[in-house]
Amino acid sequence: MRLFTKYCAVFVISLGSITACTPDEPEVTYASTYPVSGEWWVTYQVESAPGVYEDVGHGYSKLLTFNTSADDGDSVWVSDEENFWEFKIKAAVDMETYEFSTEESANAFYDSKVIVQNGKVLLKEGRSTSGVVTDSIYFEVSFDDDTPAYGTTYIVSGVRRTGFLEDEH
Repeated sequence: MRLFTKYCAVFVISLGSITACTPDEPEVTYASTYPVSGEWWVTYQVESAPGVYEDVGHGYSKLLTFNTSADDGDSVWVSDEENFWEFKIKAAVDMETYEFSTEESANAFYDSKVIVQNGKVLLKEGRSTSGVVTDSIYFEVSFDDDTPAYGTTYIVSGVRRTGFLEDEH
């Protein structure tokens, strides 16, 4: 019985020391291009008449923006993950204004060139499908393998992926 009492005492003391410890909050570090970097749900539209826009994609599709391996805050990759035009290009980024663009950037998916203009991430200016306030993204893109080359400007806009099931598309 004495041995059982000792084990109980050791258990209670151990349990008390475990629960008395408060874990340190992990330090979150972001890439140099955050908050431009992210996972987005976007649509692709064209202006069919002045002020009238038509969806030309497949509704919402996933788009990624992410830092380069240099992680120097000067450029980001923009990739549609082969969901719309199959493009992945490197664009210059201004981390003071969260703007990005490129002139005839080489497409990493296949031999073509892509122009991105007026790219911008707007903090807390978007609403997900479920109504959650999140960041929004906007840019205009055109392709040299379109007919005619760079002849159509596609308007890309959407919101940062929240991770909530009701916001998945």
